[in-house]
Amino acid sequence: MSPLPVLLSLAVGAPLGLLLRDRLRAQLVVAGLVPLLSLLAFAAQFIPGGGSMVCTSFTTVSGGVAEQTPITSCGSVPNFEAWGGPLPASIALALVLLSFAPLLSLRLKSWLPAGVAAVLAAVPQAISMGFFHWLPALVLTIAMAFARPARLTSAPAQISTRTGDA
Repeated sequence: MSPLPVLLSLAVGAPLGLLLRDRLRAQLVVAGLVPLLSLLAFAAQFIPGGGSMVCTSFTTVSGGVAEQTPITSCGSVPNFEAWGGPLPASIALALVLLSFAPLLSLRLKSWLPAGVAAVLAAVPQAISMGFFHWLPALVLTIAMAFARPARLTSAPAQISTRTGDA
């Protein structure tokens, strides 16, 4: 468990987002790239050689008698096969769904959807290195959260100058 990838994503995404501020077309490109990168990260989970190794150990049987020397076979498998149980797959699907938040953020003209998605997407990054394929999408989600300015109220609060009857 290391928060270093998340901190690096923040260190890169925040300045990038500030550079994107007031550049609507660039924001549109970045917001469109986030789901694409997330889908590529999800597809990478099915490619062999993704960093997961599975070793199996067995003994050979010849003529009904097991030999004394076990044989260990190790090989690289897709990350999806190495995941134990449905939780990592659920997290991966949630990361794909969260990647659409920058588009919503652009549509609503608010930083809030991208900001919430960045926080939620950062949790599995900080807990497990198994989701490192989603770091580029996280960087761009953080950038979109910083690119969208916070909405201020449309009119300042008015101060009453009326004096009451005393």
